Amino acid sequence: MIGGRIEYRAVKVSVVTGLSTILAVAFQLISVPICLRYWGKETYGSWLALFSSFMLLRSLDSGYTAYVGNKLNYLYHQNIAALQAHLSSAVAGIVVIGSLQLILAAGTLIFHPLAVMLGMPAGHTGGLLTKFGLLLLVISWVLTGSYLGIVHRLLIPAGLMYQAAWWAMGFQVCQFGAIVVAAMLRLSMLQTSLLFALSQLAIYVTSALYVRQKLPDFSPWWRGANIRTGLNDLGQSFSLTASNVLQQCATNGIVLMVSALAGPVAVPVFTTVRTLTNLWTSVTNVLTAPLLPEVVRFHAKGQPRKLAALNEAFWVLVGSVVNWGSLLFYPLIPFLYGRWTAHVVALNHTLLSLMLGSVVVTNAGALMALHLNGINSLRIVLSASVTRAVLGLGGGALGFRQLGLSSFGLGILAGELAATLMTWHYFVRHELTEKGLKMRWATLGPIALGTGSALLFFVGAGFGWWSTGWIWLVALMGVAMASAWGWKALGLDMRARLTDLMTRPIRR
Repeated sequence: MIGGRIEYRAVKVSVVTGLSTILAVAFQLISVPICLRYWGKETYGSWLALFSSFMLLRSLDSGYTAYVGNKLNYLYHQNIAALQAHLSSAVAGIVVIGSLQLILAAGTLIFHPLAVMLGMPAGHTGGLLTKFGLLLLVISWVLTGSYLGIVHRLLIPAGLMYQAAWWAMGFQVCQFGAIVVAAMLRLSMLQTSLLFALSQLAIYVTSALYVRQKLPDFSPWWRGANIRTGLNDLGQSFSLTASNVLQQCATNGIVLMVSALAGPVAVPVFTTVRTLTNLWTSVTNVLTAPLLPEVVRFHAKGQPRKLAALNEAFWVLVGSVVNWGSLLFYPLIPFLYGRWTAHVVALNHTLLSLMLGSVVVTNAGALMALHLNGINSLRIVLSASVTRAVLGLGGGALGFRQLGLSSFGLGILAGELAATLMTWHYFVRHELTEKGLKMRWATLGPIALGTGSALLFFVGAGFGWWSTGWIWLVALMGVAMASAWGWKALGLDMRARLTDLMTRPIRR
């Protein structure tokens, strides 16, 4: 039985993150036709490639930010003095990483191989301005988002995750506004980068003032900084940094590879399909992210039984939502996609099906992955990221000549399947079995049936083994049976609490 009222805290945060996700999806759905109309496919593809390069450089500090942030989350319940020491000393690590990011961004202006590796165009006038645009974006990020990303992590253990979700929504609004304005004004890549950098600067500075007001005891954040502590954390976070860089390679790096293999015109074909499939990835994130403080607390207090119970409830509820939703949405996609893109971009059905398959696989291990990331289990996190990157990029590149863009969908699916199996094995062995809890394998039946039904349908549809017809109904029946089986397998107390949670709005 899970103590406290986790479900109500999670729902409160999920409402805001859900609204944020709806806005994010709406922004993507709105921005694509606007950008295609005013910029055209080639210019829009150039911006997507430039932004992917920026995100790739940003990933160099994401591992350090996550490592120190996880430490703050853990220490908040144990040692505030140690928390302050790691928070302040993070300045030293950020200086090192920020310097590297600036050197790499500036290096694209001088070294052509580096520019090519980061997806920058050749040295003509437009290419030079694009490289200056990348440098502007990086400068803005180093001055604001890099260190403040760590400061924001204070909101989670301090019980302000609800407020943090609203700020995350604010970041999305600023980014959306900057891109839409740039497209409608038909700004160049340099002008767009300047506008985006200024919006990024404004929202991060404003959020910093908010954190300082809400948590005055920790400011100034750099008080008592120790260079050795900061550099030691930097060294410890290397595996997590490598993991996040590889994740960016498996996401934004694919965009750069698509641009290199098929040209900028093909980039919107891939990114629009990924936008649609990311709808269900976002659903998973919305329903999973609020549970981060709980799974870290269970780990810190040595409560594997509660951790296992939380995972079982997650598989029943979140697994059912994603499996049901993705299957029911599938027949409508061709019609909606054509309307959305104004028939300017052709839908790649095989790519779509394979990427939807990867989404349902990722969902099955989402809470376990969140837990392992939250407690800094660096070995398995890095291993999973390497697997995703190698299979996603390698599979896409090797199969491109035979399958075209669909090869990237197959590579992404293979990477997610392998990474999820690795995560499951590590979690069960090290977080449950070694701590005296033997998971009942019967509890895995519902998630295996539900995920397996959806996955088999999407793979078959992708390769043309069957069309959306009776086999689609069979897949829905498999998901329905899995939902009923999983619900029945939950304990009586858990079912009562979840029923109370779902019916409370109706009773009110």
